[in-house]
Amino acid sequence: MLSIFGQNYPHSLKVKAILYERYPVFNAWRFLAFLGVCALPCYGTSAVQSLSLEEKVGQLLMAHFHGEVANEDARALIQDTKIGGIIYYNWSNGLDSPKQVHLLSAGLQKLVQKNQNPIPLFIAADQEGGVVARLSRGFTVFPGNKALGMTGEPHLAEAAAWAMGKELQAVGINMNLAPVVDVNTNPRNPVIGIRAYGDHPETVIAFGEKALSGYKKAKIMTTLKHFPGHGDVEVDSHEDLPMVHKALEILEQGELLPFARLASSAEAIMTAHILMPALDSENCVTLSNKALTYLRNKIGFQGVIIADSLVMEGVLKRCDTIDEAAIQALNAGCDILLLGGKQLIGGHSHLELTVGDVQRVHRSIVKAVDSGRISESRLNQALEKILKLKEHYLSSQTSDLQAIGMDALVNTAEHQMIARQIARLALKTIKNDALCLTPLPEKKVCIFAPHVLRDAIHQTSLLSLGKSTDVWFFSTLSPSGEEVETAKQRAETADVLLVCSYNAWKNPSQAMLIQSLLDTGKPLILLATRDPLDAYLFPRAHLVLNTFSPTPVSIQAASEFLGEKY
Repeated sequence: MLSIFGQNYPHSLKVKAILYERYPVFNAWRFLAFLGVCALPCYGTSAVQSLSLEEKVGQLLMAHFHGEVANEDARALIQDTKIGGIIYYNWSNGLDSPKQVHLLSAGLQKLVQKNQNPIPLFIAADQEGGVVARLSRGFTVFPGNKALGMTGEPHLAEAAAWAMGKELQAVGINMNLAPVVDVNTNPRNPVIGIRAYGDHPETVIAFGEKALSGYKKAKIMTTLKHFPGHGDVEVDSHEDLPMVHKALEILEQGELLPFARLASSAEAIMTAHILMPALDSENCVTLSNKALTYLRNKIGFQGVIIADSLVMEGVLKRCDTIDEAAIQALNAGCDILLLGGKQLIGGHSHLELTVGDVQRVHRSIVKAVDSGRISESRLNQALEKILKLKEHYLSSQTSDLQAIGMDALVNTAEHQMIARQIARLALKTIKNDALCLTPLPEKKVCIFAPHVLRDAIHQTSLLSLGKSTDVWFFSTLSPSGEEVETAKQRAETADVLLVCSYNAWKNPSQAMLIQSLLDTGKPLILLATRDPLDAYLFPRAHLVLNTFSPTPVSIQAASEFLGEKY
């Protein structure tokens, strides 16, 4: 017998143990999950009855912690509070390389092994592609959903999801909080925009269905979001509570349709902090039993319902505390309570939940069960769904144990090719009056872009377009008056100006900077890198291209187009 993590395993596992010791970076996650098949208890009704109240409540919580390795904060959450899930963020967990993420995931799952009931963790991330991609350093960065929709090729959504899923799987992330299936009917939507596949439900359904298929092939749990549809709002739910006043019949033909068609193919659905009077005139959806009963009974979804982060202002508008929001969300029908992320507004912009806060929320829920405010049957119902999902995915992910290098799994040539194909097909020429640009290789080019695009641009060939190419980055999406003047001065010595806009439609001083460059009369290329509205704001531009994604691969597609055509 072989003893690992304080438990004995048959001699037949000895080879696996040796592989783990010799190749920890490559095999830690697979090995730990393999051991889980042998060591973890059977999930289901019997497991529910064997857990203490504190363990049951812990399984419902998904939280973040600060650390690039499994540290004391992680230990406190996993071993003391017995939480069931961890969510990764760049600002809290590094996510600096596949190796680092892999070892972090393996370390977290190892902490679980020391619990009396070692139920493996959900390890989740928002890896939508495009503007929401937590894993970028060393990983394939794909254009987002709008770019996919603009290709007109749903099979590419399947290919991208499969590739992203394989990379998530390789580093121990087993749940993706994706795909987004909101129908972005409001072009001035402040929270969805290019995160959506399109503005028509059939487009969203076609691409969403293929994405779900891709993730399924990669054995990654999926999360449709944001039920019942966040596509026609004018308020960001991070900052306030959006409202959508539409009749139920209209919602069922629009916002609700992707969820109705795709729910049976998803493991989880995430709620939106949104008020829809057609479903519930009093409570936002996350806190609405009426809305979530509609999801269960009318749509027929029987999987796990995840509450969007309970630190967002959209839900806190109706609750005095995060503890109260968690209790109400659970009673409404949410199964997993997400306690991740920062409060993003006003004086709270740097606040986030600490380990102590998560433990306090845990205690509040335990007290609510003890007092009868939350029924034990509601708690057990949520727990059964969670354990059933974990049993299906987390005890059978590791049938293949191979001593295979990370390079063969992450950011592969095949994955990069898929990303390039999406970026090229998504690129659209909105206006072309560009004879004055040719021949571009003989021109002095000056590029203007917000600092948020600096890293992406430096990963492309955009800086070698002309005979000489200068680049100047303004500090924020809303440049100062002094920066506008500096931009005009930088333009004086150039033959051609290339401007990368980033939501100039809602940043007036950025639009002013671009207008000032147009006023120089010099040939100007506008590269709209985010919301499509920018492409129509500046009719005097000589050439307007829309990438529908600010990712390096999308900007590179634009650079290659310019190199080929001009």
